[in-house]
Amino acid sequence: MSVNNRKWTTFTAAISLACLCVFLPACSASTKQDAAAGMSNQEESGSSEKAGSQEQPDNSKEAGSQGEAGNSASADGAEEKSESLLSKAQNLLGAGGKSEKTTSGSELLQDKVLQLGETEPLCFPTKDDPERIGIECTVNAAKLYNTPEEAGLDKAEVLMEGDLLYDIETRMPALPVDTSKLSFLLCDVSIKNINLDLGELNITELQVAGLMPDGKELKSTGLPAYFSEAADEMDGPKYYHLDIPAGQSADVKIGWWIDLEQYRKENLYVTYNLGAVIYIQRFWKLDL
Repeated sequence: MSVNNRKWTTFTAAISLACLCVFLPACSASTKQDAAAGMSNQEESGSSEKAGSQEQPDNSKEAGSQGEAGNSASADGAEEKSESLLSKAQNLLGAGGKSEKTTSGSELLQDKVLQLGETEPLCFPTKDDPERIGIECTVNAAKLYNTPEEAGLDKAEVLMEGDLLYDIETRMPALPVDTSKLSFLLCDVSIKNINLDLGELNITELQVAGLMPDGKELKSTGLPAYFSEAADEMDGPKYYHLDIPAGQSADVKIGWWIDLEQYRKENLYVTYNLGAVIYIQRFWKLDL
């Protein structure tokens, strides 16, 4: 190779190296600028998104709140409807939530208390006629005696055995009946048959009951020991039946053995339908 050719080659290489030296810093600067610009754009985009998220309300929370509010309103509405229905049901059925026509009990009901001499129609309900009036009843008088003889009765006509006296604690018949420790209550009662067939009227529907110290509960003293108009012998199955045709009346005497150690005389009542459905119960206060 000639000297001129070598010089030309050297010159060409030097020019190429110089161009390369100029290009590489420029490219590097451009790359750095692009990178910085990219980072700046990302930061601006992130800031924009962040600002957007701050400016825009949280629709999901709001939607959830609205949903909760809607559910709460729906629940409140349902509760109000439920309370309304319950209130109507209680008005129809009574404060205890049960119908008087299905609820039984032995509590003294003040709105059903009667005084001596008051006449009251008594309901004998049937499936077809739950309001059927069976009889009219009046407890005219009541008096306590030491013995049946003191009341003018023949002791032979008074029952001495049977479920005549209930133990106040166990509610079981007290057997045997020691009449020497008991008093005898005799009541004058007027009964008119309104709508009963012969054989339907049993005077054990009328019971004597004592009010407990709580002033609410009544407990039956026992079955009658005497009935002046009995339809059968003393030991017969129809002893307690009163057979009078519909439309007719009878004045009867009914007697009970009373243990005054268990029951206070001022707390004694003649009751109708005690322990059964309450809407037909009645209570005559004896004022002994």
